Amino acid sequence: MMLSPSTMGNAVLPYLTLLWDCTTLTIFTAYCPMSINAPFAVSIWNNYRKDFTKMNYNEIIKRLHEPFGAKEIEWKIQVTSQDKKRGMAVAYMNARAVQKRLDEVVGAFNWKNVYSLWHDNSQICGISIFNDERSEWITKFDGAENSDIEPIKGGLSDSFKRAATVWGIGRYLYEIDGIWVEIEPKGKSFAIRQNQYGKLETEYNNAVNRIFSLKPVQQDAVPKIDSEATVPTGEYKVQSIKPSGKSSQVLELIGNNGETVKAYIKAADQSIKEGAKLSDVKIETKNSNYGDYNLISSYKLAA
Repeated sequence: MMLSPSTMGNAVLPYLTLLWDCTTLTIFTAYCPMSINAPFAVSIWNNYRKDFTKMNYNEIIKRLHEPFGAKEIEWKIQVTSQDKKRGMAVAYMNARAVQKRLDEVVGAFNWKNVYSLWHDNSQICGISIFNDERSEWITKFDGAENSDIEPIKGGLSDSFKRAATVWGIGRYLYEIDGIWVEIEPKGKSFAIRQNQYGKLETEYNNAVNRIFSLKPVQQDAVPKIDSEATVPTGEYKVQSIKPSGKSSQVLELIGNNGETVKAYIKAADQSIKEGAKLSDVKIETKNSNYGDYNLISSYKLAA
């Protein structure tokens, strides 16, 4: 008989929860009541584990690497402008999003984590995933220092997230540039203004689209002019250059009116340097399934 929550009965479910929390079959069988024998507990374990091990190892890694939805991403201010009116927001994932990803991809019974103190003020975390093909646990480690606020909790959370990136979860976030937004005072620090989160979501979706090439640009899409791109064609000065994905670049350009616009070049051009002037710049706003983004389709290096 195939075991399922409906066939096992409510009496077994609390012990499945215990198994989830403790992540070891030994503890699970030790705490089962006398009415549930050890072989039956092992049978429960094996049947539930098999539900989540139908994928091969490469498929699991691929799914772990998938990007998070924009609503699952959080933002924090890394640096502020001198006048404290603008700040650079950077994207990060929280521990709950990592836990959800692991549960969804490998199953709640097929991963576990362990912590150890390192040099009194740091935490080392190891995340283990059960490899059914090899019938063994595979563990990857990383660490983090305790934070200033809630030191131990912060250190545990940060080391857990860093260990997750070793597995590839959220690793792409390191490829997303900081985004300048309007900020406001909040206690002794600063917070992102609420009207800026729409901009952050759009920028995030654009970055995900570029990094993962999730959907090609529709050829018949009607171009829309980005509100920040004041002049679609003209002369610009290159303020900064950042790599984006495997071969493209993101340029921060300053127009003659002093306003800035970010745009991308598909193939990195080594002749473009910071401070260079570009003329006859044609910027197109492309539409994709994950939002709009600016693309430089043609330009000339000014003398």
